[in-house]
Amino acid sequence: MTPVSPEIEIKVSHTLEPTQLDQIYQSVYNTTLEAIKQARKDSHLDSDILLTKKEAYTFLNVSAEYFEELLVLGLPRGRLLSERKEVYSKSQMRAWLLNNK
Repeated sequence: MTPVSPEIEIKVSHTLEPTQLDQIYQSVYNTTLEAIKQARKDSHLDSDILLTKKEAYTFLNVSAEYFEELLVLGLPRGRLLSERKEVYSKSQMRAWLLNNK
């Protein structure tokens, strides 16, 4: 039978220089900033244009039915790109909502 050795726990600690900490901070910050920029681009978050009616009512956080009611009340309709394709402007919808009850 092989004798069992007791477990040994080793703790290692290292203190970083302030310049090293700053380099790590800058690296993490820049990586995070780039990831946020890419996510905003991928999600079209900064675009004023919504490509579908679903995107428009989701943006307004209303149901499809209530969105239709708002259109009847005068919410700006999207620009027609073709016979079946309409796009909506976030800024126009925001302005209308702020100026109409």
